[in-house]
Amino acid sequence: MARTMNDWNALARALRDLHAALLRRARTDHAREHGLTQEIGPGELLMLVTREESFAWLRVLSELMTDIDYLRDDPATAQGPELRSAVRGAVEELLVPGSGNADAGAFGARYWQYVHEDPAVAMAHGAVRQAIAAWPQPEGRGRGDLTQHRQRAAARKRT
Repeated sequence: MARTMNDWNALARALRDLHAALLRRARTDHAREHGLTQEIGPGELLMLVTREESFAWLRVLSELMTDIDYLRDDPATAQGPELRSAVRGAVEELLVPGSGNADAGAFGARYWQYVHEDPAVAMAHGAVRQAIAAWPQPEGRGRGDLTQHRQRAAARKRT
């Protein structure tokens, strides 16, 4: 069980680091595109990320991270290979080019530009791939399977 939690924690940490690297880059691009000379503060950045259309591409990663944290922290969730396979599938669906998922496509256009242009994003991408490498191969619908696990966990909490 300890190894399993370490795997979950390593993935969560790698995804947070990736999100932070993407957010730093998106903040810099936003400031340049809008001619801002002052740094965007944390409160303003939060407003931009949650409301501004130019940051919408990043929300799909935020939602994935939330789902993974929810399932990792739910003591009633079976931490077996089926769930771990669904998690890996969801991560790969988002971070592997050409997955065919519409959300991944909107995310992927900006994401892969940043991976190729920004060493911090490339390093964070590599860390996520490394964190997920030992997880069971995905067998299903990626994000859809993970959503089903999350819905079952939420239903258990309501009862």
